[in-house]
Amino acid sequence: MHRITTALGAADFFRKRMSPDVEEVWVAALNSDKRVSAAQCLFRGTADQCLVHPRDVFRFACLHNATGLLVAHNHPSGVALPSTEDEIWTEQLLTAAAIFMIPLLDHVIVTRTGYFSFLESGRLVAEHDGSAGRDLHKVFQKRNQKER
Repeated sequence: MHRITTALGAADFFRKRMSPDVEEVWVAALNSDKRVSAAQCLFRGTADQCLVHPRDVFRFACLHNATGLLVAHNHPSGVALPSTEDEIWTEQLLTAAAIFMIPLLDHVIVTRTGYFSFLESGRLVAEHDGSAGRDLHKVFQKRNQKER
């Protein structure tokens, strides 16, 4: 099993598997030793977009007993910077990760020659102790009490 411990390692791992011509979204389920237990292309789009939903990412994570999750997609344009849609999707993934208590370790955008890491850029909190899920549960409880 391949061990991934850095954003560069993740970018290299996914780049070898991605088509350079169309956007693809890949997910890797990691075990507690940061070894890939499963990796799969979940979505394949066009030259400049790919429709994706967080539930499909976490379905994969649950089916493969992931203790951590790496998500990557490519930008065939060659520009590794995240779009507004990429940032929104990452926030959705972080919310789902807190609920499922499966940490999103990084979201990497890959090009033929470079990459962008949400973790390295400081836009992602990689580790959690489960408190995020409990905090979200409290938010939902308060919301439900207000609606009554």
